[in-house]
Amino acid sequence: MPSINDAWRAVRSFIAGARRSPPSARDNQGHGNNSSVHWYSDAPDTVHSVGSRLVESYERIREQLLEAQRKSDLARQDAMRRDRRARRRALTLLLKLMSPEQREEFRVSRHFHVTGGSSRHRYRIRVDKIANIDVLGDDGKVKYRLCVLPAGSVPVYDVMAAQLLHLQDPATEERLLRQANALPALAEDHLYSRTAWTV
Repeated sequence: MPSINDAWRAVRSFIAGARRSPPSARDNQGHGNNSSVHWYSDAPDTVHSVGSRLVESYERIREQLLEAQRKSDLARQDAMRRDRRARRRALTLLLKLMSPEQREEFRVSRHFHVTGGSSRHRYRIRVDKIANIDVLGDDGKVKYRLCVLPAGSVPVYDVMAAQLLHLQDPATEERLLRQANALPALAEDHLYSRTAWTV
């Protein structure tokens, strides 16, 4: 927290300077009464007293801010660990639902193919958050894409598992197709990159 540390150094420098620099006789020249001289002679003690209270207050605030930062960091790390665990569980479930051929295709290409339970259409499900279902023609090229997303925040592998189950089941394929948003194919869809996947 550089801004807090900079402020702390400035306060300490100010107080240290007040301790080291009592007013000189020249500073008191031109003041004709003793009260002014007395005020100037007491000024370092006054500054020191006020400065000490300021330092104490600053130390309390600094500790509170540092503690809040530590708690925030711990909460963020905990959330990241929970997210990684959820993704691993979702991936494990998805792999269990796949056939051996689909698992090998997914391992190599980060996507897998599904045959529609009632339509017998060929679908390609990709690891993506939006429009990740490609509807393939007889030539293997993408005719259009489907976007089917659940409500709320769900790990992408859980979404893919649900899509796999719905598409290959005759009773649910048509329902999924009715609910899905159809989007046009992109020029590069038929050249979908074959990249290794990671958890």
